[in-house]
Amino acid sequence: MITPLMRRFDALWKYRGFIRSSVINDIKIRFSRSNIGGLWVILQPLAQSAIFALVLSVIMKARLPGIDNTHTYAAYLLSGMLCWTLFTESLNKGLGLFLENAGVIKKVNFPLLTLPLIGGLISLANNIFLLFATLLILVLLGVFPSEKIILLPVMLLLTLGLGLGVGVFLGILNVFIRDIGVIVPIILQFMFWFCPIVYSPESLPEAFRAVLAYNPMSWMVRSYQDILVFDRWPAIESLLPALIIGIVSWMLVRFLLRRTYAQMVDIL
Repeated sequence: MITPLMRRFDALWKYRGFIRSSVINDIKIRFSRSNIGGLWVILQPLAQSAIFALVLSVIMKARLPGIDNTHTYAAYLLSGMLCWTLFTESLNKGLGLFLENAGVIKKVNFPLLTLPLIGGLISLANNIFLLFATLLILVLLGVFPSEKIILLPVMLLLTLGLGLGVGVFLGILNVFIRDIGVIVPIILQFMFWFCPIVYSPESLPEAFRAVLAYNPMSWMVRSYQDILVFDRWPAIESLLPALIIGIVSWMLVRFLLRRTYAQMVDIL
């Protein structure tokens, strides 16, 4: 018996050439636009981490619990930025998914799920480049990830699924309410500072630590830092909020697409 889910996978498989070529072409175009091309994907978060490390750890002489020197603090920053960059890039891919591909959606008949899949693969490819750069810098800083790094692929996929799921859900709403595209970057700024990326939760008053617990990305960021910097296994139960939100987001995406797709095409 062929289920609807099997039919979707079969449709995506038939369009695998289109998916593969779209991802490869995006990477090629990015690398051909300037002298260093797609390296900007790596340099931007690395530069941001370097600035934070310089200002907070060197100039302001900040010392965080469990982080006793500048090199460890830089590694702490890089690990958090690795997670945050994948989340925000995949979310933004989903947010602009329908508006940016309006012409294709209206003129070409193809499985709509190919678009988020292409966006997700592009975000994942960019983050893998950043991952290798991050690992190289960690080694140069004297931080050597242990066997716990085997969990990192799971973390990458969980972060990608969460960011893309929330992003596609917001992307559908953005077709009908264009203010969504303006509000989301503001919310992301608040979320960034409510994540333990540039500071340690232990350095905050107790009341503020409770606030961090309501941000699912806080737990995701901490898990990356546990694996790459602190050499400890992340608490699996702490990842459940991100997993649940990701699953609910994709369920809402499916529901909204089935109910509003015709109206979306008319608006686009």
